[in-house]
This record gives sequence, structure tokens and C-alpha cells, in this order.
Amino acid sequence: MTMITTKPTGMRYVFQPMFNREGKLIAVECLSRLDPLKHGHFADVEQFFSHASLALRTDILLEQITLVAHYQSWFRDNNVMVTLNIDEQTLMALDNENISEFVNATGCLHFEINEFSRTLTCHNPTSLALSEKYSLWLDDFGSGYAGFSALSVQSFRYIKTDKCLLWSLFEKNNGQELMSSLLSYFSVNHYLVIVEGVESQEHRRWLDDMPWFALQGMLWQECSIQTLVASTPVYSFQGDSTQVCDASELIRV
Repeated sequence: MTMITTKPTGMRYVFQPMFNREGKLIAVECLSRLDPLKHGHFADVEQFFSHASLALRTDILLEQITLVAHYQSWFRDNNVMVTLNIDEQTLMALDNENISEFVNATGCLHFEINEFSRTLTCHNPTSLALSEKYSLWLDDFGSGYAGFSALSVQSFRYIKTDKCLLWSLFEKNNGQELMSSLLSYFSVNHYLVIVEGVESQEHRRWLDDMPWFALQGMLWQECSIQTLVASTPVYSFQGDSTQVCDASELIRV
């Protein structure tokens, strides 16, 4: 396997967990965090990325890939997937045989592409070819951009709903019925849905009887990769929120 050469970016990376219905950790999303001493003039990470060059964004992606590859045996041994965020430009940066070989050799890496990416609303031959090389997840479904049209262009197995969709429907009188109908549609069409934005036990209980694949949100604490790999296996809840093993570093109290 050819190693990827990366440049130090000064970024810090954390991992946000996703738990299935049995409470088992099944995936983590790798997220970038700013160093206040180096990036203090940016209000948040979204503002940073909106100003970052393609070269820097690509370096950050490659640095994340290399970090995950270093711990790939832990992810494989524990059947935990890792997702990295990409945009339409960094997706094109993945059009490289060495990177493709390196990523696929880890056996655990997947890429989240946002619903508002133009790649998802047009039949781009390169992006369609890349979807054959990599596992792409549709991110932020329901944010009001591509929506169902994205599903007709790209082949996705995993869909992550936008956190604001949960928050909005949670407050509506008929929101639970609408969310259940949406998740049921995805379920019967064989999509695996991760519901983002779960910030309380009330959110989790509200979703209990719906056919989701996994939950993600600030109810569970993001952590460093060192903290993550120190716990095997990691469980969050098992039906009634009972803690079934030591996951104190991941659970918000």
C-alpha cells in the first residue's frame, strides 16, 4: 500500500459517535477543530472552511485519512466505520489511484457529501466514477437543497438527516408522524438512515419507534481518537438507556 504524504495543517480532530438501536457504537464522524492560538480570528470551523483554499482543504482531508489509517486495525476489529466530510472539490481530489488504494486498504473509511453539493444534482461522469471507488454517504438530507433528486443521481446506501429537520419536526404537532413516514420510506427502499441532532433523552425517546439505523448528536460527547480506541467495545444505551459498559468518556451527563 502506497503511503500518502501529508503537510501539517495545525488542525485538531475529534470523533463524534453514532450508535445503533442496540446501543453499540457502529460509526464515528471525524470532525475538524480549530486551534485558538492559530485560528483565533475565525468565529467557527464553518467560517474557516469557507475561506480555506482547495489545497488546504485537501491537506486536511489527507491528514484525516492518514490518522484513521494509523488506527485502522482497531476500527476493523470492532466493526466501526469512520466518515470524513468532503465537498465537491475535495471529492475530485480523491480521483487518484494511490489515494483510492490507500483508502480502500483501511477497510473502514466512508465519505459524507453534503446535500447542497452541485455534484449531487447533475450527472457528472467523474463523480459517478468516484462513487464506484469510494463509499459515499448523503449528508444533511432535508436541509432544503437537493433532497430526493440527489438519490436519483448518486447511489447511496447511507443517508444522514439534517439536524435541523429533527429539531423542527420535534416541535411540530404532527412532526412525529412526518418523521416516522420519512424514515419508513427510506427503510422500505433499503436505505440506512442516521438521524443527526439528537441532543437529549427526549429526542431519543421521540424517535424510539421509528425505523432508523443509528443516532448521532450532542447527547454523546465527541472525543479524541486516543480516548475512542481506549474503550472496546463502547455502548451508549440498550433500549432503556441503561449503561452496559464503561463509556463515560463518550456520554454527556
